[in-house]
Parts: sequence; structure tokens; C-alpha cells
Amino acid sequence: EISEQLSQISRATLARRMAKWSSPKRALPKFRPNNKIRTEVPIDIYAWDEDRPGALEVDLVEHNGGSSLGQFAYTLSMVDIVTGYSRRRAVLGKGQLGVFKELKLLISQWPFTPWGLHSDGGSEFINGHLVKFCKEYGLKFARSRPYEKNDNAHVEQKNRQFVREMVGYERYDTPEDVAWLNDVYALLDTYASLYLPMRKVIFKERKGAKVTKRYDEARTPLQRLLDKGLLDDSAEQAIMEQYRNSNPLAIHRQLEDLLAMGPQESDVELTLEKEPLLTV
Repeated sequence: EISEQLSQISRATLARRMAKWSSPKRALPKFRPNNKIRTEVPIDIYAWDEDRPGALEVDLVEHNGGSSLGQFAYTLSMVDIVTGYSRRRAVLGKGQLGVFKELKLLISQWPFTPWGLHSDGGSEFINGHLVKFCKEYGLKFARSRPYEKNDNAHVEQKNRQFVREMVGYERYDTPEDVAWLNDVYALLDTYASLYLPMRKVIFKERKGAKVTKRYDEARTPLQRLLDKGLLDDSAEQAIMEQYRNSNPLAIHRQLEDLLAMGPQESDVELTLEKEPLLTV
């Protein structure tokens, strides 16, 4: 009799009957292994007028060509918000260990000792490897608020200028593509740090919806490093020798040739050393 009634019941009647059921809905708690890690990384941002060199921002840029299927390359971008000195490294995939390896490499090659590191809330950054590393090396590690790109504004700006405007939005998903990207960045990082001036905001005032800003005199990251006396004698001597012996036009032409050839034909031998500028 019950089976016959069930075979004839309408959807509307079934919905009314089920609405009267008083069984409480209990969802099983979701286990999130990185919740504890997140409590160790506070949400914070640098002050807009931060003047202590060594405040680093870091981010990943996707190279998926518009499709997130499969594995593809990422660019790890890092910038010091005070001096404007920045570096980039490409990595295949965004696994925690692979990203951590490249991030640790960039910090070890930084021309002076940083004191802070700021990232977004992605698991490629918010993990035990990086938290432990920051504690060991005395880095103040903080993360952005969810969906607030302006919390990491300096590195986001570098992503546009030195990643998207250089290598575009194509898909790069092979080890050869990653090697080509790193060849591009070896030239680009040197060219940007030695010869491309930048300006910084030195005054900001808000009146209603209008924000007034004033900027300092345009200077290259190298000039800002030297002005603040961040380099020891041997490092400064090596950098100035490289600066005097470098030809910005030659570097620019070589960078253009490498970008024009693309990863499939980039077997050209770089005239610059693969070691980045200002490594000490």
C-alpha cells in the first residue's frame, strides 16, 4: 500500500510532507589543515609611507592562456616597496614546495636583509614551509584580506608592468617555457634595476572623494639603494662596476630579441650572466 502511494504522490505533496519533518540538519565539520597556519599569519598591510627598506611583497602570476585546465607556469614576483627593487622567477605549477624553493632563492639573493614579507591568502604562501622559514629568519609575515588586491598593490603594479606587458597572456606549460621565462627575467630584472626610474608617493591627502598625491623625483632602484646606504663596500663596488660596463641599449635589444623568438626558438646565448643584478 505504501509503495503504491509513493508511486502516485506528486512532487508538491511530497515537498509539503517533507517540510513538516523536524529532523535537525547537521553538517559534519570540515577539516581544514591550514586553519591553524592561518592563525599564525595575521592580516595586515604596510603603511603607504613605509620608509624602512626590506618590506617585501610577493605574488604569483598565472600563465594559463585563459584555461585553468592542466598544469601551467607561474611567475613569482617580489618587490621591496621602499626602494622599488624587484625580482621575478618562473615555476611550473604552484605547488607549495616549488613556490617555496623559488621564494627562498629570491630572498637569499636579495641585496640587503629584508624584515617583512606580505602575500595574499593562497595556500601556495600560507603554509608551514614559509611560516617556519619566516620565523627562523626573523621576517614579519602577513597576508592580505580576501579579495582585496590593493593590500598588495606594489607587487600587483609590477605584475602588470614587468610580467603582463612583457610576456603577455599566453599559455606556458612546459619546462622549456619556464626556462625561457627565467631567461627573460634575468635580462629584465637587470635592466629595470639599473636603468628604469620610478617615482614614489611622498604625500597623500583625502578631501571627500578626491585624493591628492605628490611624488618624489624619479630615481632608479639602484640609485635608491645607494642613497639609503644599504649595500656593503664589496657589493657596492661590484654593482657600480657592472653599471659602468653595461650598455642599456644592448640589454634592451637582447631582451626584445628574446621576446620576439619566444620559448620555442630561445636557444640564443645570453651575453649577460644568468646571475641576477645585486646578488650578494
